Amino acid sequence: MGAVIPKQVIESDTSQNLIAAGLQRIHQGKIRDTYAHPEQSNLMLPVATDRLSIFDFVLPILVPHKGEILTALTRFWLMKILAGFPNHLESSKKDSKLNAVHDLKSKFPIIPLERCLAVKKSEIPPFEMIFRHHIGGSVYEKYLETSTAGGHKLPPGLTKWSYLKKPIFTPSTKEEHGHDINIDAAFYLEQNGKRGEKAIGMFRRAYSRTYAYACTRGILILDTKFEGIDVISDEVLTPDSSRFTTSEDFQKAIEEERDPAFYDKQPVREWGVTVKTPFGRGINKLDPRNTDHLSFVSHLDIPEDVVIATTNRYIDIFRCLVGCTLHDYQRNVMYVGGKR
Repeated sequence: MGAVIPKQVIESDTSQNLIAAGLQRIHQGKIRDTYAHPEQSNLMLPVATDRLSIFDFVLPILVPHKGEILTALTRFWLMKILAGFPNHLESSKKDSKLNAVHDLKSKFPIIPLERCLAVKKSEIPPFEMIFRHHIGGSVYEKYLETSTAGGHKLPPGLTKWSYLKKPIFTPSTKEEHGHDINIDAAFYLEQNGKRGEKAIGMFRRAYSRTYAYACTRGILILDTKFEGIDVISDEVLTPDSSRFTTSEDFQKAIEEERDPAFYDKQPVREWGVTVKTPFGRGINKLDPRNTDHLSFVSHLDIPEDVVIATTNRYIDIFRCLVGCTLHDYQRNVMYVGGKR
């Protein structure tokens, strides 16, 4: 069973047009709709929507440009900063600097180049490959109790978001419904053996390289989530899979003993924990496996200013990391709306 998506956002003009054009949708996730490649069975066409989820619930709203930013950032990291790392992107037969989705555009003009990348089918084990250069997030409470995170022994007395010289691997399970469960790195290795060990090394190197690059842009990638085992798959280093903040605000946050401002869907999370529900206060206290809870969330009205603030954070982090606007990147690098 796939993600439970509110009827208000389960379909869009794009999805309806793609299906009408003859493309077969083979999976619908919280954020991405995946279509079968019409000509090559070893490829897929994931399309990033503007849907948004918090606390494992898909909300009945769309965040403008969100799917475009997820697509463009993934392309930027894999084709520029992480060039040379094995990944699931398929290059165009006409131009190796473009994605293979361009090869379909003449036959299927409805394909949204700004939201879609042709990717190779690849194995994705049911684990979230989480790496942290800073100790915080869901593992910090366990660290306070045991001085460990993901099975790694850490120095005692670290304050929240302390920098770790060597990034640690703190995997979790990938649950179809409900919250993911943090596990030790040793358990992941028991399940995946030598391939898993090699994957950890690949992802750690990728994170270290991107962390160093982001620092030159005044951005800290506090932690990030990868997927795959032999190649880097799915989305990469986006606001949906990573915790970004500015170096400037990070320093102020440490001095003021608060969380830094995260450049992701944090405005919606902050609103979500204040929502009064029939079951208590906060969407974070609800269970996505409970049909009554799902029904309540699917009828929520999300304030417009919260949506705007979230859109702005996605747009700002893209510009900070890539060095240009989303529109310019799409036009000059992805060749959206133009010819190369």
